[in-house]
Amino acid sequence: MGGTIWFGLLGPLEIRVAGAAVMVPSRVRTLLASLLCRPNQTVGVDELADAVWSNRPPRAATTTLRSHVLRLRRLLGEAAERVETTGSGYRIGLDPHTELDATIFTAKGESARGAARREDWPTVSHSAAAALELWRGVPLSDVPSDPLHRDEVPGWLEARIELTELAAHADLRLGRTAEAIRGLRRLGAEEPHREGVHALLIEALAAAGRRAEALAVYRRVRAALAADLGIEPGPQIAAVHQRVLGPGGAEPPRGPRRAPAGPAEPVRRSQAGAGPVTVLRQLPADLATFTGRGAELAALLDAATGPAGSPATVQVTVIEGMAGVGKTRLAVRAAHELARAGRFSQLQLYVNLRGFSRDHRPLDPSDVLEGLLRALGVDESRVPAGLDARAALFRDRLHGREALLLLDNAAGEPQVRPLVPAGPGCLVLVTSRRRLAGLDGASALPLDPLSPPEAVSLLAATVGADRVAAAGEAAERITRLCGRLPLALALAASRLRARPAWGLPDLADHLEHGGIRALVAGDRSLRTAFDHSYRGLPEPARRFFRLLAVHPGRDYTAHSTAELAALSPASAREALESLVDENLLIQDRAEHYRLHDLLHAFAVETAAAHPGTEEPPAGRP
Repeated sequence: MGGTIWFGLLGPLEIRVAGAAVMVPSRVRTLLASLLCRPNQTVGVDELADAVWSNRPPRAATTTLRSHVLRLRRLLGEAAERVETTGSGYRIGLDPHTELDATIFTAKGESARGAARREDWPTVSHSAAAALELWRGVPLSDVPSDPLHRDEVPGWLEARIELTELAAHADLRLGRTAEAIRGLRRLGAEEPHREGVHALLIEALAAAGRRAEALAVYRRVRAALAADLGIEPGPQIAAVHQRVLGPGGAEPPRGPRRAPAGPAEPVRRSQAGAGPVTVLRQLPADLATFTGRGAELAALLDAATGPAGSPATVQVTVIEGMAGVGKTRLAVRAAHELARAGRFSQLQLYVNLRGFSRDHRPLDPSDVLEGLLRALGVDESRVPAGLDARAALFRDRLHGREALLLLDNAAGEPQVRPLVPAGPGCLVLVTSRRRLAGLDGASALPLDPLSPPEAVSLLAATVGADRVAAAGEAAERITRLCGRLPLALALAASRLRARPAWGLPDLADHLEHGGIRALVAGDRSLRTAFDHSYRGLPEPARRFFRLLAVHPGRDYTAHSTAELAALSPASAREALESLVDENLLIQDRAEHYRLHDLLHAFAVETAAAHPGTEEPPAGRP
């Protein structure tokens, strides 16, 4: 096979030819990922088209695929011959033992499982560790393909969890409790609702003599399950917890309970007190300081009934926009307004899907469905194992019912699609920093920063109308420095409340001098919110975003950014459009793009942290 090459699927798609990284455009990236998922095998044209266009191929898909293949070969350079045309499709040739992380990962995993059956714990530990070292993040995280995310990624995710648990078992058998705890803590932070992982961590901590920490893990898991999914821990982790407590051990005190249920509220246990709990009013609290968004709120309330007053299908609305623009605030306010008006008063479900978190992976829709089913009163023993079966049972439980489902912080269409009920009495509100254009039947509600009057009103509602009226010029300056983002304004107001000696002019000076880093309160900051969006990009897109900071102007076009990034105008346009889809870039008119002022400040700061990578290519302006 020609050319030294390395392919990586276990994270953002990675291609290295002769040691140099290769940047691949979006459609070509999906084509390559489809071929890599079946190395050394022919993948048919129809299957490739479904993967590249998420089951909606255009009429000229065959011709377009051919051009994508030609482009891929050019990008691979000396390794172009790896991509072969066959009678019915295309195939990529590679050495599965040395050139593709996914096949190496699978082989190491099989070695670890075989060794576990023989109780050869040193080999289990070595093979599992070698497999896990290949993991770079969520597989195919920069590949926009519903079929690949549905058919390929879940298996790798499950295999990683299984291998982490196998490695921990082996380390415990070998007396290496510290290594077991380290791996399980890392996985547990990413999988806050994976009870088996936390049960094993509790056992490992107990084996190390760290009983108090083991009990603390149980309390954290219990709190996360209650807060995010509205359920109690299952029997596996409860049994491990009881063993750590020992004979006669007392359960930790339960968290705050809801007020006693009224006659219309079906929150109940079985007569024996051990049955499933139904938790049907899960909405987060509404904020008294919510201000503005009149048109957007009206649109959401109208979506609850549809134009004819009696919708024939489930209503799905995606509230999308940049970090900090107030998507969750608006969705929660709309949900409470509907409940106060008597709509969905008996069934309000809420899930934070954790689509943009540095500490946690996005929630698996199968796990979300398990939590929703248990919240709806389905006994754990009757929750089916597969995603499709759980989705079907969820739709069945909501059939004929009026239900509101708020899915907050969605990572993408594959995460949301299985969670959508089918009944016309249901309303689904989704918030996301991404544009979920592939979610069939959904209406999009793009959210812009507040208008200047709305921003001043929000500041007044937060710090006091009298203070704002007495310092109108400073108030307008603060809203401008906060980019009229609700999150930034809330953080600035928190800073003012923490400084009783300050007036609004002092706060404005603080923001002027401190820049984006001044927008922080406690463990919340605008920079962190932006960083979560930025780190979700593949590295080529991150570099392109940083390059915008050194662009000579604030109006970006495909031609001007192509010069800066040493790309073709077509590739630059694709990169710009991908940032628009991530709500990291604004397109006010065709072919012209710009950054929000605070995102531009973030890009400048981020570029400064990567010296040498943002310089224009030699000979370019």
